[in-house]
Amino acid sequence: MGERIGEAADRRHTAPVASVTLWAAICAAAVAAIHAFTAGLGPRLGSYRTGLLTLGVFLLAAAYSARKRSLWLSVRWLRATAHLPHAIARRMVTVDRLETWRTLHITLGIFALLPFWWHVNAGPATPLERLIFVLVFLIVASGLCGTLIHDLLPPAMRKRPDYEVRLEDIETAYHQLYLEAEETILGHSEQLVRLYLAEVRPLLTGAQPLARLFFATLTGRDPAAAACGRARRAAAGLSGDRQLFERLIDLAATKVRLELNRFNLRLSAAWLVFHIALVATFAVAIVFHIAGAFYYVGLP
Repeated sequence: MGERIGEAADRRHTAPVASVTLWAAICAAAVAAIHAFTAGLGPRLGSYRTGLLTLGVFLLAAAYSARKRSLWLSVRWLRATAHLPHAIARRMVTVDRLETWRTLHITLGIFALLPFWWHVNAGPATPLERLIFVLVFLIVASGLCGTLIHDLLPPAMRKRPDYEVRLEDIETAYHQLYLEAEETILGHSEQLVRLYLAEVRPLLTGAQPLARLFFATLTGRDPAAAACGRARRAAAGLSGDRQLFERLIDLAATKVRLELNRFNLRLSAAWLVFHIALVATFAVAIVFHIAGAFYYVGLP
């Protein structure tokens, strides 16, 4: 499992860009620069043209979601490349990789802000348009959070051994670690049992603060070092059974790392749920916006 995760992490460097966060920042800077030179273009184009242009770019960006869920386009793309020379066909197949689609999704999602910016400047905003503005801001912000998570998590997965990819496996590992620790202290000194109950069992049965886990994800540090620090200092006072107590602390450290494992898995899924919910809300608002524009203003 660890080797497969390592291979998946290395694929970032064969993607069109090694850091999607850096690429997103470059695209955002480009949008800001272009808008600075075209600030008056919105009123000249009019709300209909800028609105249709914005909608078209957003729909192209949404094609990435369809590509992830269906192989219809990929199958036809491969059929079309089968008749091309081998060197060209290989490059065309590379274009259809999800990494390429993701980069295109990020690029279009950010550059859609440019015609949207022109559209906002085309005239006074209604309450619905203000809502759409907020939704677009949140969609882009959540997408940027996703790019940051994409860059951070693959290295974190590679640094930590026995990284689990299913939440059910983590819960099973929790239980196994607790049982092993409880069985280890049977028949040993009262001093060891007291230290275990005071310093180790709370780590095995409790939960680490979310802030500590989030900081560990951002920095790549091992949260077990801070969580188990007090227990390791307490081990210095043991006259006997110190090696056994160190073993118990190692079990607790493994449990803390599994907590970070679970946090990262949930984080990688939670942002996408939020992002999709925002996009669905945005789609409903756009339908009402377009219907209202045609009803009250009519076709251009």
